[in-house]
Amino acid sequence: MTKLVVLRGNSGSGKTTTARELQRVLGPTALLISQDVVRREILHAPDTAGTPAIAVMAELIAWGRAQGFTIIILEGILKRSVYGEFLRTLKQTWDTAMVIGYSDVTFATTLKRNQTKTQPFSRAQLAQWWLGRDLLGSEDICFDECSTVAEQCQRLLKEIVGTENQ
Repeated sequence: MTKLVVLRGNSGSGKTTTARELQRVLGPTALLISQDVVRREILHAPDTAGTPAIAVMAELIAWGRAQGFTIIILEGILKRSVYGEFLRTLKQTWDTAMVIGYSDVTFATTLKRNQTKTQPFSRAQLAQWWLGRDLLGSEDICFDECSTVAEQCQRLLKEIVGTENQ
């Protein structure tokens, strides 16, 4: 059975790093879908209500399931105001086969982690995008700034395995 893992959080919160490591650990049976790649690089679409990125991500998730990927990882800021309904629909569809993780870190941590990127965003850009505690209310895991990537992957793997028994 295919599992869907959704990793959300602010820019610089660690979700992409965790998603990439989770995919590396799981190997070729894991499909990684990045909101930034779909929305910014493929579509050049705005991050506003009605963005075509939602339909493309939904199609990629459906395709991954049809292809037999064991795990599909969707990661991105996925702000509630734009993606909330999409994520609620996914939760209804996938039910216990879906795990939602949220990276809940401070703005100061976001700034610090942003500086480690090859092409960091400006402080002004990060401030404009910042959404404090943009929770859906259906998160299975909330990661704080003290948890390492390895710890986050371990927690996610435990949740993924745990859903097999439900």
